Amino acid sequence: MISDQIKEYINSVNARLMERFDNREKLLLMSRELIRYCGETVSLSHRGEKERALKRYQDAIKKSKEIEQVISNFPELLYGDVGTAFQELAEASVVISMYFGEKLNLASDLGIPDTYYITGIADSVGEMRRRVLELLKEGKNQEAEKTYRIMEDIYQTLWNLEYPKSVVPGLRQKVDALRRILEETYHDIFLASLRISSDNVVH
Repeated sequence: MISDQIKEYINSVNARLMERFDNREKLLLMSRELIRYCGETVSLSHRGEKERALKRYQDAIKKSKEIEQVISNFPELLYGDVGTAFQELAEASVVISMYFGEKLNLASDLGIPDTYYITGIADSVGEMRRRVLELLKEGKNQEAEKTYRIMEDIYQTLWNLEYPKSVVPGLRQKVDALRRILEETYHDIFLASLRISSDNVVH
């Protein structure tokens, strides 16, 4: 009977479905841990705490490897929080390299999909704006301008990726947002240069 065949099939896949469910729950927790490690890496980098930032970054890479092991058995679970976590790792990699001159770990080094790495690069530009504002506050205008040029280069490179949304989901919206970030940052640098010129005239 067809019902017997269906029953036999359901019974045969039930264990695999349960295993998939358990690993899905595990992945959610691991992904949130990875997101937290990456956030701490970025915050510590902004504060100039190199040793602690690098330690937390290594924790993030280790956690990412654990996630990859699960994904290798259940590739269909690579979505949602897992993708976001990989994206955050890419962002943290760019920030660590920017602040401390560390070798930039690319997608192949980290073992994460290129699509998430690319969108993580886009997000890192927002952290670069934060860096520019810190430098301007400290009166380091030339260094701020140098960081701004990096932001421009990244924007131009990403803008040239003319792929359909399905190839790199979310990229086009991020690139549009980057244009506004660049305009605001340029305006901040311009105002800072005016203040310097004004101070020089006064003195």
